[in-house]
Amino acid sequence: MTTTTTNTTLPFPVRFYSPTSPAPDSSGRTLPSILTWPDSALEYSHDYIQNLFPLPERSPINPSAPIIDEQTFRTFRSSPNLQTQLRRSLKRMLAFYGFKLLVDDGEDNNKKVEEKDEEKATCQVLPADNFPAASEHWVTRFNHNHLRITRIIRSCRVLGLEDEALAFHGALMAIAGERPGVFSRKTLMFWRRAAERPLNLAPEDEDADGGRGLDWLVDIS
Repeated sequence: MTTTTTNTTLPFPVRFYSPTSPAPDSSGRTLPSILTWPDSALEYSHDYIQNLFPLPERSPINPSAPIIDEQTFRTFRSSPNLQTQLRRSLKRMLAFYGFKLLVDDGEDNNKKVEEKDEEKATCQVLPADNFPAASEHWVTRFNHNHLRITRIIRSCRVLGLEDEALAFHGALMAIAGERPGVFSRKTLMFWRRAAERPLNLAPEDEDADGGRGLDWLVDIS
C-alpha cells in the first residue's frame, strides 16, 4: 500500500491530505476537522473549499489559496491513499448537497469497500434521503454553491477521481432536467466544461479551440 510522508518540502495539498499526519491550513483547520463540520458551517464558511478541492489555476478571489502544480498532480495520481482521502471530501460535500455516492454495483457508500475494489468500481451519484431539504440552499438561481460545484468537478478530475466527477456531473444534469430554468445557462456551461474539457483547459477559458492552457497538463490530457 502506498504511503505518504508529510514534510514541509511537499506541496501543501499533499500535506493537507496526508492520511497519517494532516497539515493544518492557514487558519489551523485540518481535513479531519473540516469533514466533521455541520452543514451550516460548510454553507457559511467560504475559505475552506479551496483547500478541499484545489485547482491548477490560481483563484482570483483568494490568490493565496493552494493550487495544483505538477508535483501535486503526479503525487495524487500515484497515491491510492491520497485519492481515498479526496473521496472522503467529495462524499462529505455530496451529502451537503443531498447526494450519495454509490460504488460497486450500487452498494451504498456507507458499506465498507476494500480500497482496491473501490478504485475499480462503477460510480453513481444519486439523490439521498435528505435531498429535498439539502437542495433548498443551492438549487436556486445565482447561488454561490454553483461555483463551488464547478471547482469540485474539475479538482476531482485533475487529481484522479474522474469517474466520481463525471457521476456528480450526471446527477446535476438530471436535476437540471427535472427543474428547467433553475440553473443559468452559464452555470450549466461551466459544469459541462469542468466535466468534459481536456484537463489543461479551465472552464473559464473562452479560447478553448486556440488555447493551450497549462503546458504540463497538455500531454496528459
